[in-house]
Amino acid sequence: MDRFVRAGSGGGAADERGPAPHEILMVKPKNGYWCVGKLNGKSKDAPEAVNSRLFVGNLPAVGVQLNRLAEVFAKFGPVLDASLHTRFGFIQYDCSEVARRAADEMNGALFEGARIDVNVASERRKKRSPSDIIKENAVKKIPRKQVSDVLVVNCHRDIRGYSEAVINRLKELQMVCDSFFWTDSMPLNQILTDITRDGVLYAVVLNEACAVEKTINIHVLQGRNPKDFRDVPLVDGLDLLERDFKKAQAARALVPGYL
Repeated sequence: MDRFVRAGSGGGAADERGPAPHEILMVKPKNGYWCVGKLNGKSKDAPEAVNSRLFVGNLPAVGVQLNRLAEVFAKFGPVLDASLHTRFGFIQYDCSEVARRAADEMNGALFEGARIDVNVASERRKKRSPSDIIKENAVKKIPRKQVSDVLVVNCHRDIRGYSEAVINRLKELQMVCDSFFWTDSMPLNQILTDITRDGVLYAVVLNEACAVEKTINIHVLQGRNPKDFRDVPLVDGLDLLERDFKKAQAARALVPGYL
C-alpha cells in the first residue's frame, strides 16, 4: 500500500503527525482498491467494524469519484476506509454511533444529482439479496436493455482480481454486468432463482479453482431449458456466452416495445 492520503492532499506525501479530526484516512494499494491497512487492529468482518460501516446505494452511474464520496461523509467523523463499485459504495467509520448519525442524516440526501440510499451495512446485509442489487444497479427510467444481462457471483475474496478480469471480458461482449460476493448465508440456488425471476440471462460463478485454472461456471437462466456448464475454460466460456447472447438479443428485438 502506498500511503495514507488526506482529503484534498492530491496524493502528496504522507503526514506522519497522525490524523486530525474528521480526516479521510485511506491508503491506495497498487491494485487500485481503496482500503485501510488496519481498523485499530480489528478485522473488517468483526461485528464492531461491520456495525460502523455504511452502505451507500443509488449512486450516479458515471462520474463518481471515491475521494469526493469519502469527503462528503467525513464531516461526521474520520473515514477509515471507502470503496466504490457500480452505483454503490461503502464507508467505514471507527464507531457505530458515527455511522448511525451519518446514515440518519444522509439517507435520501442528494449526491451529485442522485438521491442516495444510506444504511448501516449490518442492517442492510440482512435485507439485501442479489435481486436487490440488480434493481439498485438498474438505472431508473431508461430502456429495459440496461438491466443486467449477467451476474458474476464471486465465491471468495481472494479472487477479486480474476473476477474483475472476467467482468471486463464480459463487458467487451456488450453485456451489462453486475457482481455479487456470495457467502453461505444464502443458498446459491436461491440466488439463481431470484435473478432468474428478474430476467437476468446468465450467472457466472467463480471460485478459487476457477482463478487457478482460468475457468468459469456458467448458468444459462432463461429459455425453455436452462443449462449449467461447469469448469469451462475462460476462452471457451466467453465464446459460448457471446453466441448465446446474440441469440437472446435477436429474440428481444422481436418483442414489441422492448428497446
